[in-house]
Amino acid sequence: MDNWIILGVGNPGDKYANTKHNVPWWILDNLQKKLSLYKKYQKKEKNYLEVRFDLDEYSIYTIYPTTFVNNSGLAIKDLLDKDKFSLDKTIVISDDINLEEGRIRIRRKGSSGGHNGLKSIINHLGTENFVRLRVGIGKPHQNEDQIKYVLSKVKNEKLVNKSCQDASDACINIIENGITKSMEKFNGEIDV
Repeated sequence: MDNWIILGVGNPGDKYANTKHNVPWWILDNLQKKLSLYKKYQKKEKNYLEVRFDLDEYSIYTIYPTTFVNNSGLAIKDLLDKDKFSLDKTIVISDDINLEEGRIRIRRKGSSGGHNGLKSIINHLGTENFVRLRVGIGKPHQNEDQIKYVLSKVKNEKLVNKSCQDASDACINIIENGITKSMEKFNGEIDV
């Protein structure tokens, strides 16, 4: 049976729960609802919370790093050091200020784009070759502090919730149909 990791970059704690930086965790929560018919196992590890679902042909491990965004690489490194996981069956979800709010984008690989969570993952893995699903949170205003912006509350919850539903569908699509077909299907505009 294949094991898939879907890791959402985010910050632990109630203080950050509804912030733009934690939209990837909203996607994981949404994905868990979609998988609720399957048997669920949950455990807390040193650097992450793991929630596993066993489907017929594969298992999906939804991973919430507990290391804060800037050290997300610690969680994924811990996972990939275990024999049951491989990088080619790993999806990393991150927020992206360079995508307008409500859009998602799947990529096979790429740079961090200035995202500290992705920088940490790339540094710990020593490669940029992993599938990432980026969810748009929009750009801060010209004089607005970027850190304050990504740690601020989501304003357009309806739009962001729709992109979270699409992103969770995209994760399942990547697993079942491959990245090329998923990119063709999901990398367009999102209608609300």
